[in-house]
Amino acid sequence: MTGRRKVIGVDFDNTIVCYDALFHAISIEHGLLPADMPAGKDAVREHLRRTGREDKWTELQGIVYGARIRDAIPFPGALEFFMRAARSGLTVHIVSHKTRQAVAGLPYDLHQAARDWLAHQGFFDPDRIGLSPNRVHFCTTRNEKIEKIKALECALFIDDLEEVYREAAFPTDAERILFAPQGEASPPAGVKVLKSWQEISDYVFTGCN
Repeated sequence: MTGRRKVIGVDFDNTIVCYDALFHAISIEHGLLPADMPAGKDAVREHLRRTGREDKWTELQGIVYGARIRDAIPFPGALEFFMRAARSGLTVHIVSHKTRQAVAGLPYDLHQAARDWLAHQGFFDPDRIGLSPNRVHFCTTRNEKIEKIKALECALFIDDLEEVYREAAFPTDAERILFAPQGEASPPAGVKVLKSWQEISDYVFTGCN
């Protein structure tokens, strides 16, 4: 890694954490989906919206991001990326936009649930990833998230949402990677689209020791 690219920011939901199988499993547990429907968060959402059950989708998000988040898995290669970043001496922050409490259902603390997931996956374990808890930032609005990215002076940011990079306030001097595991994306000009954490690692660590 060369030049100014020293501080890296990474989104959390659907960037580090993959919820596809969990949304599918919980939807079937609650009788919201036919058992033969293919797994995938987007497929679950579209099915519930198409069948007039938007309220169930909202409740489901609270369950997945709260009580059951521990059952979610990291995207392949995500943990290895953070381990390699630590070995390379890079500063990495997790910067995410999520409400503190679930909008519907039981009032789970979604910020604490996410921190518990990170701890369970070894992010804060000095023998595994060793990320400082102080480098995890959960913001309640997208604007707050962007202001945090600016304050941290992230030279590079990794996110799965094109909308983040379309915000006029997003820092123009930060390199932008769109994580697009499905391969379908129409990001703004200047945004680099990568489909896997292996591709991200290959790109970020080019030139690193």
